[in-house]
Amino acid sequence: MLTITQIAGFAGVGLAGAAYVPQISRLIRARCSAGISRLAFEVWLLASLLTTARAIAIHAGVFIVLGGIQIVATALIMLYATRYKDTPCLSPSASPARRQNGHEDGQLGCEPVRLGGGQSRLRSAGAAPSPVTGHRPHTTHCRPLRPV
Repeated sequence: MLTITQIAGFAGVGLAGAAYVPQISRLIRARCSAGISRLAFEVWLLASLLTTARAIAIHAGVFIVLGGIQIVATALIMLYATRYKDTPCLSPSASPARRQNGHEDGQLGCEPVRLGGGQSRLRSAGAAPSPVTGHRPHTTHCRPLRPV
């Protein structure tokens, strides 16, 4: 029978595994790996392999399970980060009409808007122009790209 600390340890393993789900899900849905450091995940994978090998050597069940989860999750993140490393990230502000153009979630991608004087800003594509200046605000990170 498991002790209370063993149960707590396996509950912690479950939480650690669940913590990877949003990142992996985001990578798969967005098909974008911006902000993911592949080098960091390579180091975490190596660390997980080494600590799991030790856990196996000393028969530490909870750490073997934790290491297995970390190895699988980290490998999946690295796989999708590599697969989508050169893919443009998708814009969160796409119209319903663009959803019918064969682009998942109607999101096409982003491009920076160049301003005069060598400055670069990212312009909001979906925001209404200001009634005073006639310009859209520079509050979001991109404007949608046109489909190819």
